[in-house]
Amino acid sequence: MNPRALFLIAASLILPLNSWAETEFHVAPGGADSNDGSQGKPFATLERARDAVRGLKKNGLPAGGVTVWIEPGVHLREKSFELSAEDSGDTKFPVVWRGRSGAVLHAGRMIPASSFKSVADPKTASRFDPEAAGKIVQLDLAALRIEHTGPFPVIFNNGGGILEIYVNDSRLPLSRWPDDGYTTMLKVIDRGELTRGGERGGTFVTREKRPLRWRTDEGVWIEGFWRVPWDIETVRVKSIDPANGQITLAAPVNGGIGSKHAGPEGSGGEPWRAINLIEEIDRPGEWCIDFKTRTLYLWPPDGFARAQIFIADLAAPVVALKNTVQITIRDLAIEGGLGDGVRVSGGSENRIAGCSLRNLGGNGAVLSGGTHNGVRSCDFTALGASGIEITGGDRATLTPCGNFAENNHIHHCAVRKKLYAPGIMVGRSGNQFGTGDAVGVRVAHNLIHDQPHAGILYGGNENVFEFNEIHHVVLESDDMGAFYTTYDWTSRGNLVRWNFLHDSPHANGVYLDDGDSGDTVTGNIALRMDHGFFISGGHDNIFRHNIAIDCPRGLHIDARGVSRGYNAQNKKLTGDLISANYRQPPWSTRYPALAKILEFHPELPTGSLFEENVCVDCKTPEHVSGKKEEFAFSTIRGNIALSLADAGFADAARSDFRLKKESSIFRLIPHFEPIPFEKIGLEHDGYRATVPSRHEMATTDSVVPQ
Repeated sequence: MNPRALFLIAASLILPLNSWAETEFHVAPGGADSNDGSQGKPFATLERARDAVRGLKKNGLPAGGVTVWIEPGVHLREKSFELSAEDSGDTKFPVVWRGRSGAVLHAGRMIPASSFKSVADPKTASRFDPEAAGKIVQLDLAALRIEHTGPFPVIFNNGGGILEIYVNDSRLPLSRWPDDGYTTMLKVIDRGELTRGGERGGTFVTREKRPLRWRTDEGVWIEGFWRVPWDIETVRVKSIDPANGQITLAAPVNGGIGSKHAGPEGSGGEPWRAINLIEEIDRPGEWCIDFKTRTLYLWPPDGFARAQIFIADLAAPVVALKNTVQITIRDLAIEGGLGDGVRVSGGSENRIAGCSLRNLGGNGAVLSGGTHNGVRSCDFTALGASGIEITGGDRATLTPCGNFAENNHIHHCAVRKKLYAPGIMVGRSGNQFGTGDAVGVRVAHNLIHDQPHAGILYGGNENVFEFNEIHHVVLESDDMGAFYTTYDWTSRGNLVRWNFLHDSPHANGVYLDDGDSGDTVTGNIALRMDHGFFISGGHDNIFRHNIAIDCPRGLHIDARGVSRGYNAQNKKLTGDLISANYRQPPWSTRYPALAKILEFHPELPTGSLFEENVCVDCKTPEHVSGKKEEFAFSTIRGNIALSLADAGFADAARSDFRLKKESSIFRLIPHFEPIPFEKIGLEHDGYRATVPSRHEMATTDSVVPQ
């Protein structure tokens, strides 16, 4: 008997397939796992298709690989779809999980409108806002075995771990007061204290009388920028004193309440708001959870009786790959979970491509370690946290991982975790954000916009960020960057080049904060930002051939390390040096200046350079903060200031910032390297057929979901 016949007999003993020679399987919502997996008789579940692929591999599938087609329709997921090392492919046998147009992996719990009942308890109904009387319905979460029903932690900054509810694919807002924006404290009575001897929450006077009716025995949580506009926390209320209008928090917040820049009574402008109060359900779509009874209360939006309603309750990733090789997940819509969309842990050569990730409570895609794993040409929106998070590589040996994020469109994310949940997170920096190290990551051709905080946060070494467009970021915060990294002398060798950063007046273009060191920033354009390019006391940062346009300050450098103690006694900065073994190869050979950093004025911005940059219509082209002698070992030279007309852009009115050959820039800076502006942003490829024009994007409204 020939080998082909033996192969077919062996295969038939494992799976009742019609044709094993066809390296395809199909999964459809109307299928059955007893089928053979053909297009005419598809499987019902991804797990059954996974087992079929494993069967093929065990029986020596010929070269060519296998594709699992996920047919149109909603594929409901009650748990993660998990792939492990045994599901891997190789260069001769790639494994592709591919969606047809309209295929959706949905991790939400579908809830019929009939499950919501009228509120019969008069005691509960008495707490409703008059506008909501007779309109609110309730849902018994315990009876439905919904898991994430609270209560909130005493203090948190990431959504608090409770479920989310969607109607017709739109996330409904948790009840809040005020309905839009924030109120402010009248004055601080007690900042609160966090010491070894005990904890005491702060006390402040509220401006309005409405909070005085809230019942703290039912649990009241308030969210605020209590001290600085780049740190938001939600805290349980300990008590409300109607007699004097004072609210006392149940736990101290970082740094205490009251503006960092004001006296003991605060500034009177510290923003805060209350969330998840039954008393504050005062418009259609708002909801809250009674944590004691595990009951959800909702003012139904229009069309509720005929709507598709689902609850996001699955905290695990919708799709999880662990130590896999050569697996591609492509052309799928992934949504409805309370956690991440796709998480790739370890492994190599895995791809998430052409997918749409939306309506998720966590991150869109996470690449955790591994090598040459990537996310390409995916769309991310309406996420609870970051669009993409990437770690990988070995910092001890400075070995790159080759992981990447390319050609992705990320917008309107960070709905639950508003700060330090950027469009893209690479590594960690300053112990303030990130979950791991990053060496040798590439982030290119991404479009990021409409974010409450940063566009890209990064740390680590030898990472490349190029051809990205970032706009309308830092919409709910301050003192942040389109690109931002902070507080690390060892985060070196990163390259930020050929990026277009614009229309974010509360953001700096490229912001190397609090002594961060050793990066090269070249060929970027910052338009209508706060500062174009910002060196904050760091060492060996090279800024060359960048263009700042219509920014209050084009270039900024300061010597804050003097007043803030960025020196040999700084435990955090020197601790990073020790961890990196910075005086031994490969660190000492790759970064010789770092090896000597403690020997020569570590508190000063030594070795940093602003050279041959261009400031166009900037109010202050160069801003230097500090004493002249503190910049003796930094260099600021050859930068020029021009008008918009003299700059010679192709068509600034239509957001075309290519330089004409006759631009004054080339005459004044003969060696100025042309910026390949036409290559910046999204590009057409096999996964992305259409790309919105920059001019069209510039005319759309920018609103971040609350």
